[in-house]
Amino acid sequence: MKASTMLEHESQYATILAFDVKIERDAQDLADSLGVKIFQADIIYHLFDQFMAYRDDLKRKKREEFKSIAVFPCKLKILPKFIFNSRDPIVMGVMVEAGIVKEGTPICVPSKEGG
Repeated sequence: MKASTMLEHESQYATILAFDVKIERDAQDLADSLGVKIFQADIIYHLFDQFMAYRDDLKRKKREEFKSIAVFPCKLKILPKFIFNSRDPIVMGVMVEAGIVKEGTPICVPSKEGG
């Protein structure tokens, strides 16, 4: 029940790491009903690996959930010799000066006065 209080703050920490103990059926049922994840292992390294895999999986799910609204900024330099189509769709060669280009990144051209 104490672990379930973390559901209000950070759900990834609403966990119990049970090292070298047996999980009683009542405790497992209560944890399931409250939404608390129980990890059990007889080897401490396996317990650690289970928990870290769980956290990585949660992180991956969050990234997938918010990838449509996340914008990863980058700075591109247009290569004038490699402009193949200047209208919709624009097809040109660029050099990445900063950041990482990701699919779906909106592109804008800054004004000459602003930089």
